[in-house]
Amino acid sequence: MAAPEPQAPTAVAYTPVVTDLLRLIRAPFNPRAVFEEQQDQPTFWMPWVVVSIAFAILQFLQRPFQARLRELIFEHLNRPAPPAGAGVVSIVIGLATGAVTVLVLAALSASVCYLLLSVFGGETTFKKMLTVSIFAWPIALVGQLLTFVVLSMRGAASINSVWDLFVSFGSDVLLPADAQLGAFSRIFLAGIGPLAIWQVVVSMIGLRVLGKASKGGAWATAIIAYLILLAIAAGLGAFGMNAAIKAMGG
Repeated sequence: MAAPEPQAPTAVAYTPVVTDLLRLIRAPFNPRAVFEEQQDQPTFWMPWVVVSIAFAILQFLQRPFQARLRELIFEHLNRPAPPAGAGVVSIVIGLATGAVTVLVLAALSASVCYLLLSVFGGETTFKKMLTVSIFAWPIALVGQLLTFVVLSMRGAASINSVWDLFVSFGSDVLLPADAQLGAFSRIFLAGIGPLAIWQVVVSMIGLRVLGKASKGGAWATAIIAYLILLAIAAGLGAFGMNAAIKAMGG
């Protein structure tokens, strides 16, 4: 009696927005399954839209704290603060800014991973690296949400300096309170913590599945790419921090 032929795995039904939203929610907890579902048809653009909207909303929620700092800067300059944008125009600008920010960061991350994988012997495409990058973003959104919660608990009145807006969940909190750190060092250390490790693990699994990389190659790519992007972010963040401190006469 002939053995029954093995059945091909059933393809996962894809419903735009709904499937992408569910995948983004699942990605931090079951990344291997999420990336395996996209072996043949990696998706980026619709998840990017979903992430961009979520990112813009979280940035919008933090506006009262940013407005407080803005008032302090103009108060120090003895100039009246220009009115902040409001209503539909402000929302549209926020969405556009959030979307561009997410796109640039995702493309930069994908480019670095693509180049590193070519060195470590992986086989992939740029679109698959974009997929890995965007599906690691939910963890960054968790960080933004936690930042909003912490700032809300403190209240806008607690913002008296640039660093009062800075909420860290990274390794810099382990340093002594009187430790003297430059802006770059502090931001860089703040980017190394539980959430960062979680994000690197998700990326590593994506690189193994969609990048067909060895375990060592996937780990090396994920870690090096994260550190490169963190260094860039810390540099830009330090520039902005120092400019704001200078504006406040610090």
